Amino acid sequence: MIISDENGERSEAYRILSDLYSGPPKEEDLQSIKADLELKSAEGIDEIRSDFDALFLFPGGTRPPIESLFLSQAGTPPARLVEDFYAQAGLTIEEEMEMIPDHLSLEFLFMSYLVNIKNADLQDKFLEEHLMKWVPYYCEEVKREAKTVFYKEIAGITEDFLDSEDSRFD
Repeated sequence: MIISDENGERSEAYRILSDLYSGPPKEEDLQSIKADLELKSAEGIDEIRSDFDALFLFPGGTRPPIESLFLSQAGTPPARLVEDFYAQAGLTIEEEMEMIPDHLSLEFLFMSYLVNIKNADLQDKFLEEHLMKWVPYYCEEVKREAKTVFYKEIAGITEDFLDSEDSRFD
């Protein structure tokens, strides 16, 4: 059973992670992010922006946070399967949107939405069929390739959070 008092914190955690994978932090937010997440990173905004670009930009980065790039499977592409989940929850992606459906940032926003609407069944299913199939491996890759402590720590926080989310549905 998911305790509803925790849902606000869980939803916010997914939104924060979504922001961290969608773009580098704004300079004015960097210190509060480091403090709130208890990061040891001493890097400045320029180093963090440079590392974000080197890792996460698509195309060009070495580790864009896109499920399709990490899961190859026969049949329906992961992006289409993710869109199907969005549709099950009554959501659609507008054509003008520049981010592809299986970008980690959108997947985390989707989980935040599912937590907010208290749809535990879809949360469990999406976590199992998508996030847990690629994000732990992805985070290990980010920790290996990141030049900044900042993104190594963000990848570790992401892994820990998803592990705790996965165990809540066991």
